[in-house]
Amino acid sequence: MRHLNKKLRLRAALVPVLGILFVLGWMVYSFMHMSPFAASWDEVDFVLALDRFDLLAMQPHFPGYPYFVLGAMAVRQFGIDPVHAYAVLNILLTASAVMPIWLLSRRILSPIWSLLAVLLILTSPYLWLQALRPMSEAAGIAVLWWFLWSWWRAMEHRTWASAWIVLFLFGLLMGVRLSFVPFGLSLVWLAAILMKQWRSQGKRPVPRAVVFIALAGFFQLLWVAGLALSEGGFIGFVELAAAFTEGHFDKWGGGVASAPDVSFAERALRFAGDNVLWTGMFARSAALLGAAAALLLAAVLSAGASRAPRLAASRGPRLAARAAAWLSRPPLPGALAMLAGAYGAWALLAQNIDKPRHITPLIGVMWLLLLALFRAAPPQPPLAAPNPRALRSRRALQTAGAILAAGIITLQAAQGGLLAAQQASQRPAVYQLAGALQSAPAPGSTVLYTWEETRVLEYLHTPIPSRRIETYNYFIADIQANPDATILLTDHVLKGFEAQVGPLQAKVREVAHYRSQSLFDPVYHDITVYEWIR
Repeated sequence: MRHLNKKLRLRAALVPVLGILFVLGWMVYSFMHMSPFAASWDEVDFVLALDRFDLLAMQPHFPGYPYFVLGAMAVRQFGIDPVHAYAVLNILLTASAVMPIWLLSRRILSPIWSLLAVLLILTSPYLWLQALRPMSEAAGIAVLWWFLWSWWRAMEHRTWASAWIVLFLFGLLMGVRLSFVPFGLSLVWLAAILMKQWRSQGKRPVPRAVVFIALAGFFQLLWVAGLALSEGGFIGFVELAAAFTEGHFDKWGGGVASAPDVSFAERALRFAGDNVLWTGMFARSAALLGAAAALLLAAVLSAGASRAPRLAASRGPRLAARAAAWLSRPPLPGALAMLAGAYGAWALLAQNIDKPRHITPLIGVMWLLLLALFRAAPPQPPLAAPNPRALRSRRALQTAGAILAAGIITLQAAQGGLLAAQQASQRPAVYQLAGALQSAPAPGSTVLYTWEETRVLEYLHTPIPSRRIETYNYFIADIQANPDATILLTDHVLKGFEAQVGPLQAKVREVAHYRSQSLFDPVYHDITVYEWIR
């Protein structure tokens, strides 16, 4: 017995050691393959903000992400260039998120399964790629994990001290990635539970709820006030916010209202099938898709696929009572699933469907929920003796699941490492365009009309001027004012004009084509340049 206990203690100590070694290896490899490119409008916004923080000049764009920019500024003090400063911050924060992921996993999983959960999330190729770019998704997801752990801890302890930490971390999260705001529903959930507890203890819940709300507002005011001061006061900040958000949901933001040409069914299918699963979860790898499908099958069989939830079978007042009881003491997997569902609805309806990076907060939660199925108790009749055959089958499925999870981690590490190296070395299409413009003859007599590529081209200081024009009539007036210039335009501009006035292929001829990996840049990975025929 003593020998067995010693063996168990050694195994328990070995699990975190293996995890730490893996995380260190991940960090070293990541530092070696940080992306050197600022290849999108948003990335250029962040990079320019390190030299001059100015929301009016979109350095960065609203709402400013002040904590993220401040973190990169601190990193830059060590002599790191602006693009890499954000990547270094992302890598450090992502590595730190291993701790809250582990602590959350240990609520429902054994040490071995918790380690598998951590490594599945850490090696997820699409999340890995985001950590190596000058964007705030990876940093936001890292802070989100700390917030979710603190929130669940507050749900367990139900004390003022734990609530303070949750509210502070939510303020930090909003100052890093405001689009993660749907996870704030967890604060309403926590407040409702605390009020119920205060009422049961004979304390007045309303004054305490007011304090709770005031604290939440205070931690948000910290970063909002800083931004307002940078813009000359709250009035200027509010005007800037109104100017930025005008049209974001109904014109150019990529939400349902701004994409009326795409049916809701088509949008939902693309969101779930492509953005969440094919691109987000599996990084467009058939091998990862097949292995994950096998893991899901084993998990469902292990949990008992035939079990029907009792809550759904109840009706009337009994259903309401059961729902209230569940909300008061929810299981961790169910709570995470509800919050992920809220964010998923937000990403589907209000975020740009052309940019899969908006679904990244769902990836880690989905992996954790999948592994939680292996630890779910199988359905058992009341007072029934354990079925030895069923127990053996369940253990076999769990062993198979652990092997499959380890295999997926290996596949993800290989796929993610390869993609990280490609992202760091492969020039984006817009950089290829900028390189061609650098060597173009007679730059003074040429004008290039673009859309969002303009921001990157100006950042790269291309000698040929680029103009961002979206209206065909204005474009015609502009080129008529410069009759001797050679007029170039990108395919995005041409398609926009054709949507306004019909086919224009007879008015242009193709002069160049640039292509890069669409996984790295889903919108501007393919750029065709045309010359306008006068």
